[in-house]
This record gives sequence, C-alpha cells and structure tokens, in this order.
Amino acid sequence: MNLGLTRRNVGRLVLLAWAAALAWLARREFVKAERGTVTEQRTRLGPGASFYAVYAGARQIGQLNLSVDTLVGGVRLTELLVLDLPDRSITQQFAVGSALFLSPSLRLRSLTTSEIGVGLHTRRDVTFGSDSILVAADSEGTSGIAARMRLRIDPAITLPATLPYRVAFGGNLRVGRQFTLPLFEFGTATSRPVAVRVTAESTFVVADSAIWDSTQVRWVPARSDTVRAWRLVHDAPGAPTVSWIDAGGTLVRQETAGGLTLERSAFEIVRNNYQIKLRTESALWRRSVPGMVALVSTGLPLDTTAATQAFLLQGDSGATIAGSPRLLAGGRQAVRGDTVIVSRRTAADSLVGDGATEGRAGQTLSVIDDEIRRTAIRLARGAASPEERAQRLTVWVSRQVATDSSVDGSQSALFTFNGRRGGPDGKAQLLASMAVAAGIPARVVSGLAVLPQGSFGHAWTELWLGRWVAADPSFGHYPASASLVRLLVGGRSRPVDLLPVAASARFLPLRSKR
Repeated sequence: MNLGLTRRNVGRLVLLAWAAALAWLARREFVKAERGTVTEQRTRLGPGASFYAVYAGARQIGQLNLSVDTLVGGVRLTELLVLDLPDRSITQQFAVGSALFLSPSLRLRSLTTSEIGVGLHTRRDVTFGSDSILVAADSEGTSGIAARMRLRIDPAITLPATLPYRVAFGGNLRVGRQFTLPLFEFGTATSRPVAVRVTAESTFVVADSAIWDSTQVRWVPARSDTVRAWRLVHDAPGAPTVSWIDAGGTLVRQETAGGLTLERSAFEIVRNNYQIKLRTESALWRRSVPGMVALVSTGLPLDTTAATQAFLLQGDSGATIAGSPRLLAGGRQAVRGDTVIVSRRTAADSLVGDGATEGRAGQTLSVIDDEIRRTAIRLARGAASPEERAQRLTVWVSRQVATDSSVDGSQSALFTFNGRRGGPDGKAQLLASMAVAAGIPARVVSGLAVLPQGSFGHAWTELWLGRWVAADPSFGHYPASASLVRLLVGGRSRPVDLLPVAASARFLPLRSKR
C-alpha cells in the first residue's frame, strides 16, 4: 500500500479527520448531557450517612449503616450490615461490608464485598467494564482465589442496593408508575426483570439525633425530621418487599414478607439502645429465628422415609405485607394457599414451559479444575443412566469429603475438593461442579431444614435429569429429604443470605405421607 502524500491518501486523511471530529463532537455532547443529569442528581444525592435497626419479626437482630460519597468520577455507596448470631447463651457478630462505585449516570463500575466475624473471611471483587463484561473473583480465608467469573451483561443492570437510586433518579417517583429493571443475581450469574410499582406517597417522622434519657435508661429522639417518601413494591431480595424511599433514593423503611424489616433512625437509637439489650438478655431466643443456626451444627438427623412433607407457612403477626419467597414454588415444591408441599421425588409433570430451557435456567456456573473434572468423569464412566451418574457423584462427595460442622467450613468447590473437607455450601458446590463435568446441569440451592425442633439453615444441590432432582451431599441423601425447603437458588446457607427471605416466617410441619 502506497503511504505517500498522493491525492488519494490526502483524501483519506481528510475523511479520517472529519470522522474523528464528528466522534469528538458526539462524545462532548454525550458527556455534557450526562454531566447535566449528574448535576441534578448530585443536588439530590448529597454525601451523608443513614442508620437502620434490623428486625426479625418484632425483635432487633442487628444494624445496617449506609453512607453515600459523591466523587469526581461518580458515586460510592458503602454498606455495613452487622448481625448478632447465637452462640450458646451469647452472641457473635457477623459483618458484611459492601462498597459499590457507580458512574455519574449511576451505572455499576465496581463492587467489593467482604464477610468477617463468624466463620471464614470471604471476599468478592467485581468490575463492570465499559464493554459490558463483568469480571468477578471470590477468595476464601488465606487460601486465595476460590472461583472466577467472566461474562457479558446488560450495562443497565442493577442490584438490590442500587434499585432505590435507579428509581428515584429515573424520574419514576410518581404514584401509579409501573416499570421493570434488570436485576443481576450473582448466585446464578444471570439477570431477571424486577417489576416495580410506586403505590403510595406519605410522610415519615425520622429521628435525626438522640439524647440520653436517664429515667428511661435509653437514648430517645432529640430532633426529628419529617421525610416525604414513596412506597415501592417489588421482590428484589427474593420475596415480596415494600420499600419506602425519599426523593434522593435513600431508604426510610423496608419490609420483606417473611424476612427482615429495616427502620431508619438516629445512630444512638439504632446502635446504643441495642447494645444495652444485648448485655442484659440471653441469646437463646435467636436460635428460634429461621436460618439463624446451621443444620449440621445441631447434630439433628433428617427424615428420609417420608415421600412428601407438608408445612404450614405463617408470617409474623405484626407483618403488614403477605407473600412467600419467590423460589418457594417449583420443581419438587408446590404451594397451595398457605401450605408448602415438598416431595422427595420430583414429579415428571413439574416442568413449567420447555424442558430444555428449564434445565438451563438457574444453572450454577461451577468452577471446575482438571482434577475435579477427571474425578467426575471417572466416577460417571459405565453408569447406565444419568440417574445412576447423579447418585454415584452424590455418594462419593458424601463419603470421600468430610462434612465440617463448624462455622469455618469451606464454602467453595475447589478448596472443599482439595482439602477433602467442607461445609454444606462447599459440598453442594463440589457436587454441582462434578455433575456439570459429567454432563449433568446442576445448581446449588439453600433454604431451611424444617424439623420439630425448629428451622435450620442448609445447602444442597439440584441436578437436572429432565426435571430438577434434589441431592444432599452433606448427608448422602439421594433424593434429598422432604424436610428441606428451598428458598434460594445460587445462594448460601449463611444467615446473611437466608434471613432476608425467611427471618420472621414460620414453617410448621404437618403430618407427612409415608
């Protein structure tokens, strides 16, 4: 190709310069428009901090701190959720910290979450590239990276933490508005449309500061603000939810059916009054909160003789909204009014829609290394059917990998396999990884083991064999016990995952069918 200053090349340069000028002009106008929007947003979304008491039913179990910082390149949201978990007659603190960085147009740019306190220290680092590529890495304790993920996503995705701001700054705070937002779920590495309705507008009186009252021996409001708020109805946490938000998108109050309630107040009322209660009360009542205690730590057995088990679902008597977790029905679980029926063997006619599509929906993107793959293929070799392959894998994970009943049990497939020891989440992840390697779509699910002694958190695996079949690698049950009630797909059995959808719900066992 001739690169000299010929008439043709000069023409090329002119065209190239013209195209570059157009691109620059378009970018300038785009940035100007975005900055104009940002100016309005920053007028409403100023730096600040909010504090929330976290309730399961009528009793406080923790607190949530939320702060907003406006930076040169966007907005940073920081959340710190602190829960007090029962440990014999005392409590142990479990904290989850999240830092989200948003672009000037409130699109996700990065996310870091860290869990400390009870159990292994886990961390997730996520970046959202301008090319719509999400890159995530999970680490566990001092062992290093446990899993990686890379996939293309909708650039407009939102998370439960950012949903109120997207609503407020999208011009949707008008009673009667109905719309959908794409919500990303890390557990299944998929997004789903979340329907949001703005149903009411009201005012709240919120304590802005507090003063010590020696007669009541507690902190009481010193000054209060009257806050105008809008009522949003959605199911972003995984269950019917009502969120009241102000004009800046900040939560005033939130209640989830069968789950948690958040109430905004002054810091001293949220934290100091709660700390006084912690010093004077026993933690034993917390053991009755569904999902607060892990099944494997109780030493209780699971019934595997019942073909089906029915549970009466009751909400907290003080709840103002009704409903059940979004994933309570489907597969081997059926909901009939206020009764949940779980079958050990999933009926063949349980499918909704196309079977092939159903098999891909919610499938766990498992992390598989070469040794896990080779082991799975070796175990599956010679099996007469997918059913036999699934049973072989379940039995192997159950017998060859010890179940760690402590809070320090691994939650990852990789470290559970390498150490031949893991918690229920780690063993469920490992079985899912091995099943995928053996050609069986699989997903990790979590929920409650509902026993006469109470409801306890647990995780197991569902394998796609023309329908979702539950397998419990912690106890070696295939199919899994009908005492296990699925609440989440892709979630874990830790309280921070289960409490938002089941904290004040009650599953009462009815007579089982043998």
